[in-house]
Amino acid sequence: MRLALRVAILIVLSALALVSAPARADAAPPRGEPAIYVVQPGDTLFAIAARYQTTVAAIKQLNHLNSDTIQVGQKLLVPIDDTRATLALPAPRSSAHIVQPGDTLYRLALRYGTTPRAIMQLNGISSPDLIAPGQSLAIPNHPTLKPGLIIEPTTARQGSTLVIRVAHPDLASVAGAFNGRPLRFTRAGGYAYALVPISRCAKIGAVPLTLTTTDTTGQSVTEGTTISVTSTAFSVQNIALPPSVSAILNNQSLVRREAQELAAIVSRYTPTRLWNGAWRLPVYGAITSAFGTRRSYNGGAVGACGHEGTDFGMETGDPVYAPARGRIVFADTTQVRGKLVVIDHGIGVLSGYYHLSEINTQVGQIVDVGAIIGRVGSTGLSTGSHLHWSVWVNGEYVDPLEWTRRLIP
Repeated sequence: MRLALRVAILIVLSALALVSAPARADAAPPRGEPAIYVVQPGDTLFAIAARYQTTVAAIKQLNHLNSDTIQVGQKLLVPIDDTRATLALPAPRSSAHIVQPGDTLYRLALRYGTTPRAIMQLNGISSPDLIAPGQSLAIPNHPTLKPGLIIEPTTARQGSTLVIRVAHPDLASVAGAFNGRPLRFTRAGGYAYALVPISRCAKIGAVPLTLTTTDTTGQSVTEGTTISVTSTAFSVQNIALPPSVSAILNNQSLVRREAQELAAIVSRYTPTRLWNGAWRLPVYGAITSAFGTRRSYNGGAVGACGHEGTDFGMETGDPVYAPARGRIVFADTTQVRGKLVVIDHGIGVLSGYYHLSEINTQVGQIVDVGAIIGRVGSTGLSTGSHLHWSVWVNGEYVDPLEWTRRLIP
């Protein structure tokens, strides 16, 4: 009888201990009266938690949610931490914005000094068009950017293309320099933008950016910041060349002269942008040598600056398509690059197609995206049938495939 009584007491004490035990710190809602939040189109629990500096687990516990699914119009209790006013807490990672008629992600990014991509990632938005008036958005607080300035991506890698957008009230003109080199800005709806190529051989580290904006009254303001350039893990490729091809490569005066002639062509700047949207691929085949690949020919030293473009393994005679609208500025045979076509897409952006077996276009012709400009071959300095595709921004080689994955600008 006494044994049974002792067991019963132990069970009761254990139950009381479980009831009074504190909840896990990562799930318990912070102290303070909760706020009432009405779910808006595009909201996620993660975005709401980030907006209020709380956790998804805390919101789910407070609202007795068994999943991450929420519905537009649903009312949620959001925990508010009343210790935030007395403790030395870090600065909020985001702020809130209610979408107004006429708002776009680009305008919001310019206003708050962030990027459209950062807003999309924080709010779980799959397309920049998926915002609507009345929607609540979490806006990331970026520590280095300023309102009226977008730098995308915020960290540059070797071989990439930066887009710098500037918007200020009554903006009349904008000028600037990146690492001491002047920038060319193009006016667009409500802002100006510049394309900045990051060399595949660029040094790693912080690079200075200066911008000078002038308003319609003639008043100018100069500001400066830095952009971090990071390395790209370029691969190394060993290539065996037959004697006939080696003879071309070893003729350094020929190689240098042709490179200088091509540099003069691709350094041209026409003020009109001819393309629109992301680019398509010029061919559909396996990549046999990626952009920036460091190469060793016949066992020689590995080149310091890497491959000028992207190579696709193709059959001779396969069609080559224009990846974007532009004007043909070169269509002829060269000794190193073989039969070569160069397209000027405007505002300092050009693309080139090497080693063609045929050229199906002529200088001065405007070609639309998808137009056949030539056929794959193995002319010039080539060891087999393939297409070499290069893209230049302001005369600098950049990764062509990036232009198929992003909207630039």
